[in-house]
Amino acid sequence: MQVHPDDQYADESIHKPCGKTECWYILDCEEDAEIIIGHQAQSREEFQQLVNRGEWSKLLQSLKVKKGDFVYVPSGTLHSIGKGIVILETQQSSDITFRLYDYDRVDQEGKKRELHLEQAMAVMTCPHKQVMQDNLKERLKNLESTRLIEGEYFTVYHWKLEGRAQVPLTTGFLLVSVINGMGQIVTKESVSTVKKGDNFIVPATIGEYFVDGDLEMIVSHT
Repeated sequence: MQVHPDDQYADESIHKPCGKTECWYILDCEEDAEIIIGHQAQSREEFQQLVNRGEWSKLLQSLKVKKGDFVYVPSGTLHSIGKGIVILETQQSSDITFRLYDYDRVDQEGKKRELHLEQAMAVMTCPHKQVMQDNLKERLKNLESTRLIEGEYFTVYHWKLEGRAQVPLTTGFLLVSVINGMGQIVTKESVSTVKKGDNFIVPATIGEYFVDGDLEMIVSHT
């Protein structure tokens, strides 16, 4: 169970350039799989009391997920990924993590993992704020584009391609993960085959290009 700081805390308290906001696309999961996203305490005092008593079921807010779900996790959000879930994560370039609870697990030497209770309490959002997602769908001939989130640090899309489509040009690079199918990236200079499991960057300088095939992709840019 962990939480990440925002940019201000990271800069002032840890002297790191940025905090960590992230998001998850559920690639696959077991039936009845759950994540923890947020908490139910209405004040930091109530939060601390529930932590001290170990009343995690009263404190934590669980959410059932299924394949294809999308979850936005702003900095300050308490979160944990449950068992049997495979995610594709897009995030700020940061590894600052404060661990609040580790289910009392121990290693081979019988030691528990380090917790960061004071820092976690300092950076978490309280009470929890649920961020509503306003998905925007567009149909560009053979390409169905769904904007999953448009945020300060990244914008993420789900692209479903059925055939050949010219990709809209952007002012920056694209980070692409193929989550299903096979196809080709076609430019004036080359043809590249891509398939499920491939991850690649489309540079801003590529110019006009096409994508051809039967593909599902998660695409992000800053």
